[in-house]
Amino acid sequence: MQDNLIGLFMLKRNNLNQQYRGEIYPIAQYRNGRYTDASLDVTPEVREDSKEAEIVQRNAANSVLNTNPTFTIANPGYALGKFSVDRLGVGQFACSAVLVGRGKLAGQSDFNLAFNQLPRASQRTSSGVFNGQEFDETWRSAIAAKVTTPATTVRPTRAQLDQYRKDLIRIGTNEIAKNPQAKSVQGTVTLVELRVFDLNGDGQPEVFGKLRKAPARAVQPNRDRPTVSSIYANVWLGYGASQPQLLSSQAVPYFVPAIEAGRIYEIVGTIDANGDGQQEVLIQNNGYEAITFSLYELQGNQLKSVFTGAGYGC
Repeated sequence: MQDNLIGLFMLKRNNLNQQYRGEIYPIAQYRNGRYTDASLDVTPEVREDSKEAEIVQRNAANSVLNTNPTFTIANPGYALGKFSVDRLGVGQFACSAVLVGRGKLAGQSDFNLAFNQLPRASQRTSSGVFNGQEFDETWRSAIAAKVTTPATTVRPTRAQLDQYRKDLIRIGTNEIAKNPQAKSVQGTVTLVELRVFDLNGDGQPEVFGKLRKAPARAVQPNRDRPTVSSIYANVWLGYGASQPQLLSSQAVPYFVPAIEAGRIYEIVGTIDANGDGQQEVLIQNNGYEAITFSLYELQGNQLKSVFTGAGYGC
């Protein structure tokens, strides 16, 4: 594949008047073997109280959406089809403003129905004032791209899922123990999320697990400094051989008070972004008042980041 554009399809509900709007938030452009940031930040112009039409006119030529592309909603299980961009607009995200594409779903005019089809786990909210008018929006999202290929469906048996859980807890416990701050955290390691994929289409699963070590009783924050109350681990395992192989791991301490560490690393979904027949994983990285997106690619026996960007926040 020579060219592709990956973004989020977002259905936004205006909580002030209960109207719905479809948008594309551009994330990454793949061209000639490279990923580049496809987002276009217009926050300074919004802070100068420029009108939306003026911002769009000044920046349209620099946007990857200025050709009015059509996107396919890539996540399996959502019968939403295609979304066509017919105009540009300014999307508000926390303290940031980004140029977005607005339009319609092919054959689907009921945005209300489509909103309810999107995963509740993807829901976000934003509120504030833009051009002197209050806004209060809730949105749900899914991966969208100009070019997509279906992901391989994985349906593990109950016995396989039990084995994945055991492997994740065993390996995840070891990964958590490597973090120097894990020694100060009491409690046992539990598995809080498990997802199964076949990223390279070889019939063997790649398994993701989010694990947490924390005491049974919640830790109260220290008055003078943040307190480490728990450790999270994001663990990927491959099952191409007889034994599970560690593809990637990330141990994250949870400080109180601070962002909930369990949501720092969220899987949005998978997509074959570059047309090589393998699915890349789109991750949303949630920080303190800041969000970025990353694409991870399976390279041999490792899951590696090939892109990070398209951030917004305060």
